[in-house]
Amino acid sequence: MRSTHINCLLLLSALGLAACDPSRTADKQTAEQASPAAGALSARERCEAIKSSVRKAGFADKVDVTCDSDYAYVASATYPAHDMMNGITGTNEQIPVPAPHYRAPIKLNPASSDQLTTIDGAVGVAVNGVPIYDYSTQGELDVHHYDPQHDTVRLGQLDNCGGHAGRGDDYHYHAAPTCMIATMANREDSPIIGWAYDGYPIYGDRNPDGSPITEGSLDVCNGQADPVYGYRYHTSATPPYIIQCLVGEVDKKRLPRVAPLAGDNPIRADLRPPREGVENLRHTIAEDGSRTMSYSYQGEEYYVTYRPRDDRRNCYEFEQKTITHGGIVERGTFCRDDSGRRPRPPRPRNDAVQVHQAETVEITPGGHRFRLEAWADNWFSAYLGDRLLVEDSVPITTERSFNAEVVDFIAQYPLHLNLIIKDFRENDTGLEYIGTPRQQMGDGGFILQITDLDTNKVIAHSDNSWKCKVIHRAPLNEACAAEQNPKAGVAPCTNQIEPEPESWMTTAFDDSQWPFAVEHSASEVGPKEGYNRINWAPQAKLIWGGDLKKDNTLLCRVTITSPGQ
Repeated sequence: MRSTHINCLLLLSALGLAACDPSRTADKQTAEQASPAAGALSARERCEAIKSSVRKAGFADKVDVTCDSDYAYVASATYPAHDMMNGITGTNEQIPVPAPHYRAPIKLNPASSDQLTTIDGAVGVAVNGVPIYDYSTQGELDVHHYDPQHDTVRLGQLDNCGGHAGRGDDYHYHAAPTCMIATMANREDSPIIGWAYDGYPIYGDRNPDGSPITEGSLDVCNGQADPVYGYRYHTSATPPYIIQCLVGEVDKKRLPRVAPLAGDNPIRADLRPPREGVENLRHTIAEDGSRTMSYSYQGEEYYVTYRPRDDRRNCYEFEQKTITHGGIVERGTFCRDDSGRRPRPPRPRNDAVQVHQAETVEITPGGHRFRLEAWADNWFSAYLGDRLLVEDSVPITTERSFNAEVVDFIAQYPLHLNLIIKDFRENDTGLEYIGTPRQQMGDGGFILQITDLDTNKVIAHSDNSWKCKVIHRAPLNEACAAEQNPKAGVAPCTNQIEPEPESWMTTAFDDSQWPFAVEHSASEVGPKEGYNRINWAPQAKLIWGGDLKKDNTLLCRVTITSPGQ
């Protein structure tokens, strides 16, 4: 991991309090190095801002965000839905391979550092879950001296979308992720497009209000002070294109690495870009899931292709004819393990510890005291309006996460409760345990009650009076569970996926067309660990959509008025 630290005080003193940005032009000056602060947000609010940035962009079904007291973890397979690799001339002959369980840690309590930090690896993550690197290809990055010999844009190493596959056959961005931005549901709003590891957001080439960025206002790291977040980074049309250093404190020991492909021979190792570049590079994905990258060099055709193994999870059969290895046809099996991810929290082993008590949340000082109790198969988050109350303490990326959550909060009637409820699924096939003998459709279930602690009466409970909209349903055909190589969206593994409706958490949102929740019996749901640790009121019912197996993600809304009103 590359780490270059520059003492900011010495730097600014030497430069007369104005940092020269060598990555633009020799006669241009950048702004004085901004002094980042934590901003106006608490850790809980910053956590919700990170989740909201993913949700509003339309990537919530591909990217999961969970938080503890110190970090938000952005989990993804680092494999975007947009076009990849096309437009590259300076290929390193690597090809993008999904990296399941990648978890990017974003600080929730950012703090200014007296050193600028560069990293030989990702410096942040985009809202679609793809890692973000600086502009450089490798080696030490001197932020005060632009190096065109290591500029991935200038060398033709990036595709039309600002990214490429790195040494681990992992896709990531080195410049503005233009194709991702083009697919964002909120792209017209000058939205947050990613988060740096030091906890500060990344915007595009305009200010959050949509106004253009004043020339010279960005500092050497390509950022500026922000009244809400304390600091923000930007993309730019000229070098350094995106973040080139981090201004906040970073614990490098926590930063993830994509687990490299491990194979039965070294054919994917030590691949190198050819000197003069290649022509006609094309990357395609076939219906059977195989990927091919083909290109020509000095009149000869070359390619790298792989397809998923039917019998081994996260394993692929490769065939390649590369320039690096002299144009011979080579084959091998390669697998992506999970060694690059942060360890998951251990699952509780007995029912006695499967109720998690969250910290008290104060919404309205001096208001009523309430207690929310909920159990989900597998995961939920609850909000008052758009203010997060509680989120399942076990990440949705955990296949078996059965536990109850309890949170006390202080608020005033009426309570406008919004919930996101999910059953575990590995991908958009809707299946779990894919590639193992246990491959199957999962099933969901949810129950909740709220007690007014001032009166000790249950004032709200889940039942079929709630409005609940299913936004992810898969697979539509149960025959998908028997497929040896299930492909999302390909029969029989078809699906129905919708984005979250805009502003659905607001009180003014019209949910009159939403269906009511469906009540299910305990024998149908089969509630597991944690469920029996809560003393459920008789009127609290297990709910879900109409189909416990096919319905995977629900949005639910209910307004709770003061008893007697």
